[in-house]
Amino acid sequence: MSSRIFLLCLPLALTLHASGQVSYSLGDEGAYIARQEQEAAATTNDSTKANKYLKLSLLYRRINNAEKSKAALQQGLKLATQYPLLNAASYYYKTIVEFVPGDIAALEKNLITSDSLLQPFDDPEAYKLRSIIWNNYGILQQMKGDEKGALEAFTNKAVQHAIQSGDFLALGKSYKGIATIFMNSNQREKAAGYLQQAIAALRRAPRDNPINLTELIETYINTSENFVNLHWYDSARNTLSHARALLAPYPASNLYMIFYFAEGVYLYKINQSAEAVKSLDKGIDLATRLGAVLSLNRLLYAKYKALSNQKEYKKAAVVLAALVQSPHVFTVDKQLYYKELYATYAALGNTRDAFRYAQQYITLSDSLHEQQLQQDIAELENKFKHAENERKITALQAEKDRAATELHNNRLLAGLLGALSLFLFVSIVLGVVLYRQRSAHYRQQLKDTEQQQQIQLARALMQGEEKERKRLAADLHDGLGGQLAGIKINLSRMATNTSHPDTQLQKVIEQLDVSANELRRIARNMMPESLLLMGLEPALKDMCDSLSTDTTSVVFQPFGIHRDIHPEIQINIYRIVQELLTNAVRHAQATEILVQCSQNSTRFFITLEDNGRGFDPAAVAKPGIGLSNARNRVEYLNGKLDITSAPGEGTTINIEFDVTTR
Repeated sequence: MSSRIFLLCLPLALTLHASGQVSYSLGDEGAYIARQEQEAAATTNDSTKANKYLKLSLLYRRINNAEKSKAALQQGLKLATQYPLLNAASYYYKTIVEFVPGDIAALEKNLITSDSLLQPFDDPEAYKLRSIIWNNYGILQQMKGDEKGALEAFTNKAVQHAIQSGDFLALGKSYKGIATIFMNSNQREKAAGYLQQAIAALRRAPRDNPINLTELIETYINTSENFVNLHWYDSARNTLSHARALLAPYPASNLYMIFYFAEGVYLYKINQSAEAVKSLDKGIDLATRLGAVLSLNRLLYAKYKALSNQKEYKKAAVVLAALVQSPHVFTVDKQLYYKELYATYAALGNTRDAFRYAQQYITLSDSLHEQQLQQDIAELENKFKHAENERKITALQAEKDRAATELHNNRLLAGLLGALSLFLFVSIVLGVVLYRQRSAHYRQQLKDTEQQQQIQLARALMQGEEKERKRLAADLHDGLGGQLAGIKINLSRMATNTSHPDTQLQKVIEQLDVSANELRRIARNMMPESLLLMGLEPALKDMCDSLSTDTTSVVFQPFGIHRDIHPEIQINIYRIVQELLTNAVRHAQATEILVQCSQNSTRFFITLEDNGRGFDPAAVAKPGIGLSNARNRVEYLNGKLDITSAPGEGTTINIEFDVTTR
């Protein structure tokens, strides 16, 4: 029902709040905070007072009172300086209170520093804070996509420190963190075991702290969702009942958003879709009033699924179409929504809208692949720049150390200045020469590594694209194609059984036939059977023949194409010709197109000539998607692409590459 699951500790809850999500609460933290204020003011012991003010700084931050949070922090920091443990702990509290939403790198660094400062102390409070620190660190790894690093943080650090501290809230959070890893990897039975351990620990945490009770209720709700995914519906119903009973005294709690979501999903999974929609509508109303856009999106998608389960496809399509328009929908979720809209409109028999959303799904899929490639390249560039900066810092520090050593030696050995100066001069020259040689070698290694990684990224992108094309082609052909064929058969049977031929019905049958042929053409272009079954040359000829019309002649001339070219390169050749031909047919307005493909040993040549309207290559600031895709594939094959064109004189494109390059 949702994408990834994250455990919310304090810093991450604040981060999500800044982006349209809220941290969960019972809605009555004010009374608890007031008691803590009174106790902090009344105590005369400086260490106890420091500890209470440091904890108050986080409680104020939790209710978004930044002014009181900073004031309490300052009071705590001032009193903590004379107590080693509190002085070390204060770095963590300072990290959280002064955390700037979005600056994840700084938060990660400060968490590690906080843990190192607390490491020397064999004290329950130190172990409790260290458990919380590693819980937060694990969540950061999750957000970065490093599930392995997150699991190590939860199991090897957070759980162990929580056990040493004897704090059941910290232990429950740690087990819950492990469970989220297994839920994200769809290992639901393992997740269920850790969620049960989390509940057992949280039930032993003191109930006078509303944060403990909030965590317990949220864990019950998450456990219910996990049980629904396992189809353990009796267990899901029982955990929902526990959550409902604990929530009953707190009607203003925003935990009802996730409760109504879990209840709605459970109800439609047991085929009580009408009741599910009622429950989800309550959650939608609450999320709308609270401005919790991420929870709202999740609830709307669940309502769509419930309506679809009732076969209320028109209502379901309205909900999902509105969700797609939300500015707060993640791109990867929007891709799923387009796919669902295509299926929904297909179920309604609305072929036009089904095709429209199928095309938007394809376009977004291509865009996601390209965005991921650009993102990976940017990460590689940042790593390279970071390495360069580290190298410069190291070099400057080394230079500083050498200068200090030289000065010290000069003062001690004034009598040997001449000989020593000569020796140092020679040593520095040799050091600089060796340093430059090593630096040049290191930079070359970095450059080679970066190029290799870019090649691997490009290969992964193209393989992913072909896999997605193949899958979607199968979906269109077997799914929508089968539906169109069934509709045609039924209409033909109606026409046959009618004593008087219906010309309008016959026209509909003919239009449906055209649509089915167009669907087969799209599926064939996405993953041509001729390429898979007969090889490159027949596939290219089939493509050229399919694009020839009464107004446009496409001639294919093959010369010496080998059948043993690696399949991956065959696909790239086919896509290059496909992109160039599409450009010539759609944009160049050509009436005659010549495609020549030839092979000489391991060298492969592609030439495409058309008599279209032409263009000035030097004047084109940004080439079109088709030409860019073709150029990217040629660069991936370490080949060359030359364009000769002028307005009104047609276009000639020559491509050359080695077919052994993979």
